[in-house]
Amino acid sequence: MIRSKIILFFAIGFIAIGLYAQDMSQVPDSLFFEYAKSLKNKGNDYYMLSNRTGIKQVIDEYKNALEKRKTAGNLTQEMEEYFMQDIRKLSGDYHYENSDFDNTSYAEAEKFFKQYRDYYLSHGETYIAGQGLYVAHQELAQLYYKQGRFQEACDEMKMVVASVSTYMEDEDDQYDKLSQYAICLARVNEYNEALSTIDEVLENYEDSQSERYGEALRKKAKILMLQEEHGGSTEKTEALDCYRRYFNLKKGDALAHFMQMSSSEREQYWMRIRPFVTDCYRLEDADAGFLYDVTLFAKGLLLQLDSAGGGKQDIHATWQMIQEHLKPDACAIEFVQYEKYGQQQMGALVLKKTGCPTFVKMEMPDSIMKYEISGKTVEERIHHVEGASFDNRKIRNAVYNDSTGLFLRIWRENLVQAIKGIHDMWFAPDGYMHRLAIEYMLPEPINQVKCHRLTSTRRLLESPSSISNAPALLVGGVNFNASDSTGRRDNDEKAFEYIRYGDNGRASSFPILYYSLGAVKDLYNIRSNPHDTLITETSATEQCLRDICGNYPLMHISSHGVFTAANVPQGTDIKPSLCDSTLSHSLIALAGINKNLTDEDFNPNILDGILSAKEISALDMSKTELAVLCCCETGLGQITSDGVYGLQRGLKNAGVKAIVCSLWDIYENSSNLFMAVFHYYLKQGQTISNSFQLARDAMIDYEGGETLYIENDVIKEIIQNADDNYNEPNYRNAFILIDAID
Repeated sequence: MIRSKIILFFAIGFIAIGLYAQDMSQVPDSLFFEYAKSLKNKGNDYYMLSNRTGIKQVIDEYKNALEKRKTAGNLTQEMEEYFMQDIRKLSGDYHYENSDFDNTSYAEAEKFFKQYRDYYLSHGETYIAGQGLYVAHQELAQLYYKQGRFQEACDEMKMVVASVSTYMEDEDDQYDKLSQYAICLARVNEYNEALSTIDEVLENYEDSQSERYGEALRKKAKILMLQEEHGGSTEKTEALDCYRRYFNLKKGDALAHFMQMSSSEREQYWMRIRPFVTDCYRLEDADAGFLYDVTLFAKGLLLQLDSAGGGKQDIHATWQMIQEHLKPDACAIEFVQYEKYGQQQMGALVLKKTGCPTFVKMEMPDSIMKYEISGKTVEERIHHVEGASFDNRKIRNAVYNDSTGLFLRIWRENLVQAIKGIHDMWFAPDGYMHRLAIEYMLPEPINQVKCHRLTSTRRLLESPSSISNAPALLVGGVNFNASDSTGRRDNDEKAFEYIRYGDNGRASSFPILYYSLGAVKDLYNIRSNPHDTLITETSATEQCLRDICGNYPLMHISSHGVFTAANVPQGTDIKPSLCDSTLSHSLIALAGINKNLTDEDFNPNILDGILSAKEISALDMSKTELAVLCCCETGLGQITSDGVYGLQRGLKNAGVKAIVCSLWDIYENSSNLFMAVFHYYLKQGQTISNSFQLARDAMIDYEGGETLYIENDVIKEIIQNADDNYNEPNYRNAFILIDAID
């Protein structure tokens, strides 16, 4: 169904090309009707894909065409009002898709949808009026459901269901609307009617292997879980059975088709099953093994959505396979954040060498983020800190020094007991854990446990990373003001637009990092490997990195890193979201970026000096064992139920094994020392994990001017230039290591 709609989208586009070539202010009414219809359909397709920018472009084009036709005297007031309904509907769609999800946008969306509805209410009982009302009720239902106004959503969906057979010929589409109505009924506690409605849907689907049937199974499970959450008599076993059947359908489908899909098809496939992944954790302790397998499967899909070739991850993985790779004194933990009882919850799926996985309920995420330390919440301390002033350091450091408060809230007693006696803990974070280095916050009972951060514990099935004496690509001292006149045209235009203008309405720019050139040259000298490649200043272009970065087992980049804090379009049971652009919001600045950002005539379709996570994900970096990003905020990204969207997701999509990145603004001298020691030990043949830990130890051991016991002239000179005590969390905890399997 989705593929056919996409094909239709392009077909309409080709028809429209011929229309756009004409002056639409002068063409006959019949031709202008075709043109307007093509615009409306294009806008609706953008809405289906949650492409807010595309919707806005269509609205502007439509308004411009109407204005020109009106000026030419070829548009009556009656016809103008008729065409305005398309614009009102698309304007409502535009505000519905607002990534900030604020009340003002909701109010604007409701206003436009109601104007659209009222127009057709005033036009009697004609087919066109009835069709318009059907669409209006559907749009309002989606909006109300998204806002949590479930009774109003239910009322609107009741109107949709009452007329669905009149305006939808496809019976499967009709049953889809009926299943949406069932979910609305459950949200207003009408569980008996909701269950009988969804059972009717399931009974009428002829193909029990179809995607529509599976989606109805998922919705039935959700209805059962909503009933259980509100004190109903439903047992989790029936919901578990529905979820299992759905999971078996989707996993079988993925094994058969996912590897052959294009990047956009894989993305749409994931977005359609995403609600299941977030919903099924409501089961909690009903079957931890099942939830563990769901988590492995979901992350297997996520880590290859945007990869150019696809199929790089094994999606067969099960918890039993992970268990086989664990040592007797090790455990694997998949942390999961999910919604239940109307609030976000956090749990841990703990797997040891023997026995089945167990589910451990944890402190709610809001409780962690709103926890106060000396008058400031954790949320305030980790999100509203800029610069390197002493006061700002104290604000952040308090989070990582609260060993008798915050540490014990994150690592609750039941979780501590579940992992007691463990030597190595391999964990995959979720939710707020992508913003906090929880591996540096272990309470006393488990503070000797070696903590290893993973994108997924399925990484334990892969071969260890090894970069002993391997050649490295070292990039730094970038000249952001250079001229980069590349003509290559596979650029991430969205990334360019997101960074081009700041909040002050002026073009953004990146200051030169004068220390970066000396720092990366120091690493080149410390490594002293004749096969290394050093790229600096005007040579550090986007084109250059794209062309050669996949040829090196080790890549180190010292530059500006930026996360523009986008939100992922959030789908609902009424309107799923089929795609998002969040990987375009995390980027690395390279040569020429400032010139391009300030050039009003610059064509954003050509390479621009920005290397976004989206662009990285399309590269082949399967030979890269370790990527080191010595840039600010390179570990950040939009936190979603899918994990963290950012540079680390882009690098993993590209095939990179292990990553070093930062959770906040880094400091010049301390990061120079950290990286120098890290690369020194890598050269000595230490593993990635050991080298990283030794670099952190160096930060802890170093005290303003004292010499570390490292016999290296370059490092000794770095120490002489150091200017502070680095045994503070903002220094020693700035970098995290992800997916290092030694």
